[in-house]
Amino acid sequence: MTGVSTQQQTQRTAAVPAQPQTTPEPAGLSSVTGAFRRPNFTRPGPPLRVLAGLCAWAAALGGLGLLVGVRGLIAILVGGIPGWYEPTLILLGLVGIGLTAGGFLTIQKRPIPWFLLGAASAVELSSIIVTATI
Repeated sequence: MTGVSTQQQTQRTAAVPAQPQTTPEPAGLSSVTGAFRRPNFTRPGPPLRVLAGLCAWAAALGGLGLLVGVRGLIAILVGGIPGWYEPTLILLGLVGIGLTAGGFLTIQKRPIPWFLLGAASAVELSSIIVTATI
């Protein structure tokens, strides 16, 4: 025996406040895991048909834009193009890419992505017409 009575042991344990039982986490991980926890969105994502349609239209615009860009590159490498050709090709390409990206960023707003992809199609058609005048 250590010389401490049972009554003294119960008094000592009663004086210590009860700690809540928690699962131990490795040191410092609780703040890190909280930072990477995904937010709980109450609004559902877009329907898959809408997303697939948007992707298909954007893929068609991208494929056609690639053809216009390759044709423009060949025209630039061959030479004999006017001075407005390169800036016009670049500007119309960037505007079309921006409108297409805007369509994806506004997918939660029902009619807006379709209007933006329609505007991107109009820009691409105008780029085909303008750069084909050589």
